[in-house]
Amino acid sequence: MGEVLTLSFGQYANNTTTHLYNCQESQIPYTRNTPVNHNLTTFLSKSYSPNSGGGSSGGNANYYPRALVFELRGGLGALNKYEYSEKTPQFDQPVTNQPANPVAKNEYQRGLDLNLPTDSLLNTNNTKYWTDFNKLIYKPNSIITSPNFIHEYKKPGSHFNFTNQKYELFQTGQLEFQTVANDSVESCRYWLEKCDYFQGMQIGTTTNDAWGGFTTSMIQAVQDEFFNNNNKENIWIYATMNQKQQQHPKKKNTLLQSISEIYSFIELCNHSSVLFPIKPDYNSSLLNVKFDTSSIWHTSFIPAIFINAIWGVNSQLDNIASMSLIQGCILKGDESRKVVNEIKIVGENTGGNNSFNGMMMDVDLNSIKDWTRLSSSNQPNDISLGISGADERYFSRNYISMTKLALEAQQDADISSNFVNPWIDNILNGDTAPGIIDKKKSNNFYTTFNVHAGLRTYLKPYRVIIENTRQGQLTNVVEDKDELLNDISNLMTSYSCGFESDDDDFYD
Repeated sequence: MGEVLTLSFGQYANNTTTHLYNCQESQIPYTRNTPVNHNLTTFLSKSYSPNSGGGSSGGNANYYPRALVFELRGGLGALNKYEYSEKTPQFDQPVTNQPANPVAKNEYQRGLDLNLPTDSLLNTNNTKYWTDFNKLIYKPNSIITSPNFIHEYKKPGSHFNFTNQKYELFQTGQLEFQTVANDSVESCRYWLEKCDYFQGMQIGTTTNDAWGGFTTSMIQAVQDEFFNNNNKENIWIYATMNQKQQQHPKKKNTLLQSISEIYSFIELCNHSSVLFPIKPDYNSSLLNVKFDTSSIWHTSFIPAIFINAIWGVNSQLDNIASMSLIQGCILKGDESRKVVNEIKIVGENTGGNNSFNGMMMDVDLNSIKDWTRLSSSNQPNDISLGISGADERYFSRNYISMTKLALEAQQDADISSNFVNPWIDNILNGDTAPGIIDKKKSNNFYTTFNVHAGLRTYLKPYRVIIENTRQGQLTNVVEDKDELLNDISNLMTSYSCGFESDDDDFYD
C-alpha cells in the first residue's frame, strides 16, 4: 500500500511512539513458521545484514523504525544513539548532548542486550524515559536532540545556560528548531528517499509546551523543501493537550501559556490534513487499579491503543485502508473540518441502557458530573480521548473494530465508516505493555473517531481569551492578533456549516 513516515516530538509523544513501534516489533517474523498479517515495511524500514547468509541481498533482514524522533538534551536516557550503529562518527570535540552523569540501563534493557527473559521487568520506577522500554534499534539519523534545553521528566525542560527559561512557549520552539533545522530536513530527506509509495506522515506532538512551535516549524520546512509541487500530502497530527494539567492538576496555566497553547492548536491545524487532539479522560472502568496517572509510561499507552488501531488498518494485508481512504471518510469532502474532536476507546457492551440492537455503543462522559460518588461498576465502559463530547449534529463517524459493526442499524449510517482490524488488541499483549487495561471489560473493544459540531462550543473560550488580550501581551507568541482570531472564527464557522449559522450562542 505504501510507506508512512512517523515524526515524534518530545517525551509524551515519544513514549506513545515507543508503544506503537514495540507493537510493530511483535509482528516481525523471527521464525519461518510465524504468520505474517501485516506489511511490515509500512512503518518499518527493512535492510539486510551483509555476509550473514540468506536473504534477498545476501543477509538477514533487520527492521528499523521509519521515523524521526526529536528530544531535548539528555532526553535519551541510557540510549547512546550510535551504540548499535556499525559506523560511529569521529568527533573533533566532545559531544555536547552527553549528560554529565550518564543514565544506567534498567533491568529490561540489560535483558534485551543479553537476550535474557524480560517479562515483568518494567515498572513505574524504571520507565522514566521512553528508551527504558524501547525494543527496536533506531538508525542514528532517526534521532535528533535539541541542544539548548535540558530534558526534565514530566516538565517542559529548562535552558542549559538560563535555568529560569523554560521550554514552554510556541515561539521558543520555533527558535529552537533553527538550531537543528538542517539536520532535521536532511534526515527527513533520507527517509523520504527510502519510500517507494509514500502514503504520508503521522506526527505526534504536544500543544502546551514549546514542541507545538518546533513541530510547526518542522512541518513548514518539510513542506517547502519536498512538497511544494501542488500535491496534497497526507499529514496527520496527534496532538496531546493539557498533559501538564493531567500530571499536575493544581498547577494552572499563566495567560501567556494559555495563549501559546491556543496558538499551537490553530497552527497545527493549519499545517495538517487531519488533526487528532488527544485529551484523555481517565475516568473509565476499562482502566484497572494498576493505572498510575503520574507515570508517562502508563498515560502514553492509552492514545497508543487508539493510534495502533489506525496503524493496523494502514498496514494489514487484508482489508487494508490507506491514509487517503481514511482521511476521505473523516473529511467527507470538506477539508476545512479537519479536527477530529470526538475520540473514544469503547469496551464490549455488557447490556443495560447502553445497548443498541446488540451493538456496542459509546457513552457521553459529559453527562456524568460527579465521578467521586460512582463505584467502578458504574463508570462508563469507554475511554474518551477527544476534546468535546457527543453532539446531535455529526459530520462523520468512523469506527475500527475486530469484526464488522452493524452500522446499518444506526441513524447516521450514511456518514459512518467501519474499518475491520482483527488485531486491534495486539498492543495489549507485549512485554512492554503496562497492564493497565481491564481485559475482561475491554474484550472485543473498538475505537471511534468522529467529527461533530461540538467543536464550536469548545473553541469559544479560546476566542474570548484572544479577544480580551491586548496585542502587546501577545507579542511573545502571536504576531497578528486579528489573523489568529480570524483562524479561530473560520474554524468555528466550518463546524456550523449545514446548520443555522446565526444560532443564538454562536457569537456569545
